[in-house]
Amino acid sequence: MTGKQQKRLHACAVKRILDRQTGELVGWLYEWNTGELVPRWKAKAQTDIVYD
Repeated sequence: MTGKQQKRLHACAVKRILDRQTGELVGWLYEWNTGELVPRWKAKAQTDIVYD
Protein backbone atom coordinates (compact mmCIF):
# COMPACT_ATOMS: atom_id res chain seq x y z
CA MET A 1 0.00 0.00 0.00
CA THR A 2 1.91 2.98 -1.26
CA GLY A 3 1.56 6.15 0.80
CA LYS A 4 -0.96 4.58 3.15
CA GLN A 5 -0.77 2.57 6.33
CA GLN A 6 -1.08 -1.17 5.91
CA LYS A 7 -4.17 -2.91 7.26
CA ARG A 8 -3.85 -5.34 10.11
CA LEU A 9 -4.46 -8.69 8.46
CA HIS A 10 -2.73 -11.27 10.66
CA ALA A 11 -0.68 -11.44 13.84
CA CYS A 12 1.66 -13.87 15.52
CA ALA A 13 2.41 -14.20 19.24
CA VAL A 14 6.08 -13.29 19.73
CA LYS A 15 6.42 -13.18 23.54
CA ARG A 16 4.61 -14.21 26.69
CA ILE A 17 3.70 -11.52 29.24
CA LEU A 18 4.27 -12.56 32.86
CA ASP A 19 3.37 -10.93 36.16
CA ARG A 20 6.67 -9.72 37.63
CA GLN A 21 5.82 -10.81 41.20
CA THR A 22 4.22 -14.22 40.64
CA GLY A 23 5.53 -15.29 37.23
CA GLU A 24 1.93 -16.04 36.22
CA LEU A 25 1.08 -15.81 32.53
CA VAL A 26 -1.10 -12.71 32.09
CA GLY A 27 -1.01 -12.26 28.31
CA TRP A 28 0.88 -12.44 25.03
CA LEU A 29 2.60 -9.85 22.86
CA TYR A 30 1.50 -10.07 19.24
CA GLU A 31 3.29 -8.70 16.18
CA TRP A 32 0.96 -7.72 13.34
CA ASN A 33 1.83 -7.86 9.65
CA THR A 34 2.24 -4.06 9.91
CA GLY A 35 5.10 -4.47 12.41
CA GLU A 36 2.94 -3.12 15.24
CA LEU A 37 3.35 -4.82 18.63
CA VAL A 38 0.13 -5.17 20.64
CA PRO A 39 -0.46 -6.92 23.97
CA ARG A 40 -3.37 -9.36 24.37
CA TRP A 41 -4.32 -9.80 28.01
CA LYS A 42 -5.97 -12.89 29.52
CA ALA A 43 -8.04 -10.64 31.81
CA LYS A 44 -7.38 -6.99 32.66
CA ALA A 45 -4.25 -5.12 31.55
CA GLN A 46 -1.30 -5.35 33.93
CA THR A 47 1.46 -2.83 34.66
CA ASP A 48 4.12 -4.73 36.65
CA ILE A 49 5.12 -7.22 33.95
CA VAL A 50 8.06 -8.88 32.22
CA TYR A 51 8.31 -10.38 28.73
CA ASP A 52 9.48 -13.94 28.20
